Amino acid sequence: MTTTFVASLSILCMLSTSTSSIAARPNFVIFLADDLGYGDVGSFGNDTIQTFNIDRIAAEGVKLTHHLTAAAVCTPSRAALLTGRYPVRSEVERELLTLSRGVTGMESTFLNKVFLFMAQSGGLPENETTFARILQDEGYETALIGKWHLGVNCNKQGDLCHHPLKHGFHHFYGLPLTNLKDFGADGSSVVTSFIPHFYGYMIAIFIIGCTTALMVHKWSIPVCLLILLLFCGIPLLTVIFVCNLKLINGIIMRNQDVVEQPIRLTNLTQRFTLEAKEFLYQQANLNKPFFLFMPFVHVHTALFSSPEFVGVSAAGRYGDNVEELDWAVGEILHTLEKLEVKNNTFVYFSSDNGAHVEETGPDGTREGGYNGIFKGGKGMGGMEGGIRVPTVVMFPGRIPAGLEINTPTSQMDLFPTILNLANKTLPTDLLIDGKNMMPLLTEQKVTRIHTFLFHYCGSWIHAARYIPDTGNDIWKVHYTTPNWVRETQHCPFMCQCFGSYVTHHNPPLLYNIATDPGENTPLDPTTSSRYAEIVSIINDAVEKHKLSVQTVPDQFSFVNAVWKPWLQPCCSYYACHCNDPKYSS
Repeated sequence: MTTTFVASLSILCMLSTSTSSIAARPNFVIFLADDLGYGDVGSFGNDTIQTFNIDRIAAEGVKLTHHLTAAAVCTPSRAALLTGRYPVRSEVERELLTLSRGVTGMESTFLNKVFLFMAQSGGLPENETTFARILQDEGYETALIGKWHLGVNCNKQGDLCHHPLKHGFHHFYGLPLTNLKDFGADGSSVVTSFIPHFYGYMIAIFIIGCTTALMVHKWSIPVCLLILLLFCGIPLLTVIFVCNLKLINGIIMRNQDVVEQPIRLTNLTQRFTLEAKEFLYQQANLNKPFFLFMPFVHVHTALFSSPEFVGVSAAGRYGDNVEELDWAVGEILHTLEKLEVKNNTFVYFSSDNGAHVEETGPDGTREGGYNGIFKGGKGMGGMEGGIRVPTVVMFPGRIPAGLEINTPTSQMDLFPTILNLANKTLPTDLLIDGKNMMPLLTEQKVTRIHTFLFHYCGSWIHAARYIPDTGNDIWKVHYTTPNWVRETQHCPFMCQCFGSYVTHHNPPLLYNIATDPGENTPLDPTTSSRYAEIVSIINDAVEKHKLSVQTVPDQFSFVNAVWKPWLQPCCSYYACHCNDPKYSS
């Protein structure tokens, strides 16, 4: 690894000798953390974890204190960020088994939706327009370095219908799927975290099946074989499958090629950082405007750090991960300065959702983040802790330094904001839910850009937010909330959106989160003079919004979500095992 890094840095030095200023069109650098909590960053109140570089963006730019994701889990959240649209519009926030449609949307009996396998056919549809594609069409050089998690193939290995290269990126290096607990070295598994007695269930099914087959052996042979297949073979295959999640899902791709399988987590952040710096130097030499998207793997479990960041934080392994993430942000900022393009680069840092508050290691040590005063976390679509994320923006000379914006904004706003800065109009054939943030970021006489924001859990609206034209009130209504374990504000592993996992509220809960951001005291519908008026306004907006959502192919249907062996990537014909040759040592 050391030799490779030295050689690569030498290349960077040679490239830098011919660096010239990038064309006048603005460049864009988008950092996206994974599962970082609102309270994990210094500029948002953390005094234990050191985040000097993220805090520097806030000091030199704007802190968005009320910035919201479009979903509380990563796949739909990332789709919304890239497209400027609620993920339900592209069917990347659906549930499998639809039962009914009511005030809160669609009911289901399956799980919160993220893509679970490399070899599944769901993903961000090809006909969705990302701002990366628009920038690419405008002559920008575009790169995604990090985590994608929006699908790869559709019908056959190599069709790459959902791949970053089909959604506006010239270059891709990173994880097509996501980081999983199974990729770590401590024996943890996302399966056993969600189903603690998984192996016990499989053993029980195996024993019952084999016993039953023996008891009926005097029957016809086909019946015995069927019993053996269903109750003996399937549990064994399932266990083998789960034990190999790292092999089938732990993949690094460079553009369309699998270059590492299974993934090596150690020094992965350094690899991403080096790839990003090389990209920036190359664009400086080509004198081309660029868009760099860095969706980090930190701080999603499995937690990992390179040796130089092990034990540096007073907040344990999780803090080590955050501080390594912050280091990477600093390396890119320093490169922008060295190339003399910082003053022409729009820089945005955020997280794909709130902290995963239930996450623990094998010894019970907490491995998730902190969401400050906000209730809930990852997977809880209507809860503030799952969707309000630490976000900072800077654009020297265009955005004032040290500004703090407290009005609600959304990650969907990034799409129209970037297009505005690139002097492009919004597509006329798409309903874009995001709003241009520049009037807020440049202190124009604008107090809000959204009147309503809708908060989905799966495909149901669990909550909605109303920002009136006048006054300082910000109203939030909860139609559905998760059923926590006692008073912990936690679920056993991750909260779900349906059935016995939630409570439906009729009448709904109403808070003024401008004065009660922790949502501790709901308005009393029997005594509040404003309750009926505000809830009626929000209900009307919800119904109008639902009418705007058209039926499109479901990316999380059973057919799309199931693992398909013919779509399973493998880096060689004889063994699915290889190390990235660029970082082989």
